[in-house]
Amino acid sequence: MTTKTTPAVSSLTYSDGIGSRGRRPFLILIKGEAITTFKGETTPGTVVVRGTDYSKNGKWSHTTFRLELAQGVRAISGRDGWETGKFVEGLRSAVSFGQAIDTWGDVANAMGVSVPSAMQFLKDWRPKAAEALDQVDMQLEALDAAINKNIIIDTETVVVSFGGPTNRAIADGFWKNPKSIFGHGGEVRLIDAEKGWTKENTQVVGLSGAVLSATHASGYHGGYVSVTVAVVPGSEVAKTEEPQADAPIATSVPTPEPMANATMDDLLAKFGSKRR
Repeated sequence: MTTKTTPAVSSLTYSDGIGSRGRRPFLILIKGEAITTFKGETTPGTVVVRGTDYSKNGKWSHTTFRLELAQGVRAISGRDGWETGKFVEGLRSAVSFGQAIDTWGDVANAMGVSVPSAMQFLKDWRPKAAEALDQVDMQLEALDAAINKNIIIDTETVVVSFGGPTNRAIADGFWKNPKSIFGHGGEVRLIDAEKGWTKENTQVVGLSGAVLSATHASGYHGGYVSVTVAVVPGSEVAKTEEPQADAPIATSVPTPEPMANATMDDLLAKFGSKRR
């Protein structure tokens, strides 16, 4: 896939101002397999700062740099993603990549470098982004291992979508309340109710499963959220009936087993022992 980056030009203008929602800007400079970020000053052999203009405006204050690039240096300029606030979303937008950037291979293709170079750069610059990509790779490796061993993993992928609430629904806790997994007895819940619906802050409760992704789309009253989960059919925890007004309250009830941030290895360990 062709990467859309700034061609080898003699000059470039770059602003270090943050974007809406606190999105951080970035300017990545690439020459062959050597990758670095612009740090606001001249880097011999890579970029020269010809001049600057400073704009004072509170949190929106920023400096505009007039830069001269060395021959053969490519530049990727952008901000972290609008929907997720993550670098990989911002990278996709910056280079007009044709698909979501979910793996190390995607990152390398978007940047136009090898996977080892992309990994070394991102682990030094954005370690949390690199950790998320490592987790995806580990889950894919576990899935490949299961297939190679002829292990049947009885999982089903389900998308839980919700959004566009009324004001009344918002007041009643719409964005914090659990959401049912259609066709199954479980639900997805926030781990920390004060944080949003992200993959890292969402868990499957009421049956065994793993959260694969959580995406956001702009829209009415907070927009829309889609949480994709892999669940194990038949692993649902039986629900206890509500006691009648005059009936004694049960001293113990079964507790749904949450699998926050479960991986494919977790599912294999618990449900993936059947062979063809």
